[in-house]
Amino acid sequence: MKNFAWFMVPALLLTASCKKQEAEPQQKTLHEIMKDEVDVRADDVWAIGNDHIDANAGIDATSMSDDDWKKLASAAIGLQQAALDLAALKDPIVVVKPGVKIADEDVPGGDSVASVQANLAKDPQGFRDHANSLAQDMADLAKAANKHDAATAGPIINQLDSVCESCHIEFWYPSQKALVDAIRKKGGDAALN
Repeated sequence: MKNFAWFMVPALLLTASCKKQEAEPQQKTLHEIMKDEVDVRADDVWAIGNDHIDANAGIDATSMSDDDWKKLASAAIGLQQAALDLAALKDPIVVVKPGVKIADEDVPGGDSVASVQANLAKDPQGFRDHANSLAQDMADLAKAANKHDAATAGPIINQLDSVCESCHIEFWYPSQKALVDAIRKKGGDAALN
């Protein structure tokens, strides 16, 4: 009986260890979070802003109902959480699952998965800092929306594109950075989505 116990205890511990490892979910890829969470929620924020834009590209408070403000706060909180999901990605941050392509990968001048992966590997904390900055902006937007504060909400929505772009140009398509800088120097709009 004692020999049986010596055999069973290690076997039970091994089984429990395997089950624990199986229960741990696999980390999402950067591409999955961007495509399924960040892009969708950013579009929600922009849609509300676009529907209620004033002559100065801010928010027209007179056109915003209580329900609109609630939708804006909810969209901001959703985008905040998506940004926090990006910031929480563990090293190594994986761009895509094997076999998945990113937008513009096959376009001349487009960046490849390998180049994006290399950019992230060089500065994962810089990437997390960008994501946390976006999360903070969305927390501020949600707060402004809850207060029906159009003077604060409008500029945050207007700056969202450049906040996103500042991260994209560093990590997602840095090969286009020189082109974007040249356009900006000429006074053009270099906002890329």
